[in-house]
This record gives sequence, structure tokens and C-alpha cells, in this order.
Amino acid sequence: MMETNPFFLGRLIAIGGNEDKENELLVLKRVIREIGKPDYKVGVIATASEDPEQRGQDYQQVFTTLGASEIKILTIKTRAQANDKTLAKTLEDVDLIFFTGGDQLRLTTILGGSKTLAVIQDRLEAGALIAGTSAGAAVFSDTMIYEGESEDGLFKGSVLTTSGFGFVKNIVFDTHFMARGRIGRLVQIVTTNPTCIGFGIGEDSGVVLKGDGTVEVIGTGQVIIVDGSDIAHSNIMDIKPGGPIAVENVRIHSLVDGYGYDFKKRRFLIPSSQPIGEDR
Repeated sequence: MMETNPFFLGRLIAIGGNEDKENELLVLKRVIREIGKPDYKVGVIATASEDPEQRGQDYQQVFTTLGASEIKILTIKTRAQANDKTLAKTLEDVDLIFFTGGDQLRLTTILGGSKTLAVIQDRLEAGALIAGTSAGAAVFSDTMIYEGESEDGLFKGSVLTTSGFGFVKNIVFDTHFMARGRIGRLVQIVTTNPTCIGFGIGEDSGVVLKGDGTVEVIGTGQVIIVDGSDIAHSNIMDIKPGGPIAVENVRIHSLVDGYGYDFKKRRFLIPSSQPIGEDR
């Protein structure tokens, strides 16, 4: 049985967007491997996209290539559809629920508090794997970034947040992280509340969140962790909105494929195959 911990229930994979869908498919193949069985069913939630039908077709092709026995595409566009019991029930027997990219605010405003989301949460607690890319990963956390220009990230009030789906607590995900230079957004988030850990996930990369309170990085890029637990001082309370932020002692980690992080101990994890210079 999966160990209960304060971070999440079930199994989660957050992908930073723009994952390879045509060549090596390293990230998506790892998603399939995490399902743990060859005969698997997939439910794709394409709500975040402006063109959910096309996005659904894209992932229909991907998961067909990867050997899914059944693929259900949910192009939910309205609150009424999200609250349709028959539609929600289609997810009750799938092994993987996959959220596509797009706009995370579209996901929360349409699916938040709905019957479909309730079924998804039940499936997560029952052990189904949930994966999401880009906007589909940003919604995993209890606090969700939905707006904020990268270059303004270290000016007070420039990063807008709302409640996400709350699959995982005290973690904030930001995606397309290296390509769009979003480090300032996460530094502002952890400065305003050092309880949160910021996770900046690069493109064609992801994190596998495990039931023991650790994560493993997968893919070809980087994952940046922003940890504010050791912050000694900041001016965030003293400046007006729009003012530049000063903050002391934010911890930054850069992880690549195979590296990990322990949320309980806030500790960087080196792959067992790598030499370790000291007792960790």
C-alpha cells in the first residue's frame, strides 16, 4: 500500500511541456512504464487547449503508437459538460489520466469543483496514474501560477496565482521553465510563502512524484527547484506593488534525468550510479 504523506495521494507525473511525441518519446515512454501493465486504458483531458479536438487527436495518435488498448478523449468545453455524470464515469476504469497543455485557467474554471474532477481525484486516490504537460501539470498543485511575465518575476505582485486542483500540497509547478526564463516567478512565490517549494520544469522533461515523498527527474532537459526554507530576510512586506524584491538565501537546485529530491528532508538526491563525495 502506498505510504500516506503530506504531499500527494496516488501517482503523479508533471511534464514541462513540448515533450517529444515523434522520435524517442523518452518522457511519454516513462509515463507508460509507470502504469505498470501492458494492457492499459488512457483518458485524455484536452480542456486546456483552445482546439481540444485537434489536441485530442494528437494524443490519440501518440498513445496508439505507445500501445494503449483503449483511448478516451474528453474535449470538455463547458461547466455543464464537466458536471455530466455519464461523461465523468468514462474515467472510472482508465489506468492513466492525461491532461494536455493549453491554458491552466481554462482547466480550473471549467473543471474545478465538477463531477469530472471528483472522479479524477477518486481515481488518483485509488492508485491510477495522472500525468499532465504544461498547463496540465501547472494545475496539480494547491497554489497555481496562471499569469506573470518572466522578466517581471521579481517585482512584487507581478505573479498571479489561484487555487489549483490540489493533487499535491506545498509545491508550485512552473513549466517551459528554461525556455521562458521563469526563475523570478518561483523566487517570488517562495519569498511570499517559504512553505512552498517551487518546481520549474524544462521542456521535454518531467518529474515523477512518488508515494515516499520523493521525486525523480526524467527527460532530456532540466528541473530547477527553488527552496525558500532558509530565507533569512526579504523586503516583500515593505515595498509597494511593482517594487523590486530583495531576498536573502534562496536555495536553488538544478536536476537532470535520474536525479531526485526528498520533500520531507528538502534534500538533493544523487543517482546511485554517481560517485558521492560525502555522506549524504
